[in-house]
Amino acid sequence: MLQKIGFYLSFLINGVTKNNINSPIIDELTEYVLDPKINYYAFIGIEHYRKILLKNQSEIILYDLGEGSKTIKNKKTNIGALTKNVQSSALKGQLIFRLINFYKRKNILEIGTSLGITTAYLSNGNKNGKVTTIEGDPTIYELAKQNFQKLGLQNVAIYNKSFDNSLPEFLKNKYDLIFFDGNHSKDATLKYFNWALESHHSDAIFIFDDIYWSLEMKQAWLEICSNPKTILSINIFSLGIVFLSKNTEKKHINLIHNCNFY
Repeated sequence: MLQKIGFYLSFLINGVTKNNINSPIIDELTEYVLDPKINYYAFIGIEHYRKILLKNQSEIILYDLGEGSKTIKNKKTNIGALTKNVQSSALKGQLIFRLINFYKRKNILEIGTSLGITTAYLSNGNKNGKVTTIEGDPTIYELAKQNFQKLGLQNVAIYNKSFDNSLPEFLKNKYDLIFFDGNHSKDATLKYFNWALESHHSDAIFIFDDIYWSLEMKQAWLEICSNPKTILSINIFSLGIVFLSKNTEKKHINLIHNCNFY
């Protein structure tokens, strides 16, 4: 906790608000993605289902306790604890929904499904799009499939595969949005980022979760920002957003906003 407070103080020192920067894309992002408080019908259904999962005390055995699972200490846990500790918050999921909706993303990849709450926001952000999601743990994979059926998601394809073994093949597709949330180690994050750069859509958006999870993740984010192919990187503390379109100047922005705490 103390480390994260230190990270945020450093973020503030180098940060700007939307009023301190002249950038059409930041104006657009804040007006249509970060600021709106519209409660879409999809939000109500997804959050109702989250409440059901939080109350579920059914025990499960996990098999893939990699980086990013530090809040789950043992292989044996229950669905409610898993939902509480590893799912993105409602506000973060809704932010990602609005980003997909506003920028009209159609071909989406999620690296790390977990129980599928965030996947539901990805799916509903554009029901005419397609979401491909990969989960390494077979137990969670089966639970996520059940959750997708109960949530009525029609545009999601889920795969139970190792990220390292499967991503090179998946990334041959030109995804226009990729959500990186599967392995919170520096080496894995940079490896998956560089693989994605090899065949990305020309107007792709990459979203990185938990960029302040650890010092390693902070370092990974800084390397991502400095990559020559990263045209615009926006750090909102709770997420890192990368725009690869060449229709803007290269810039890195720490954006101070309420969403920093999502």
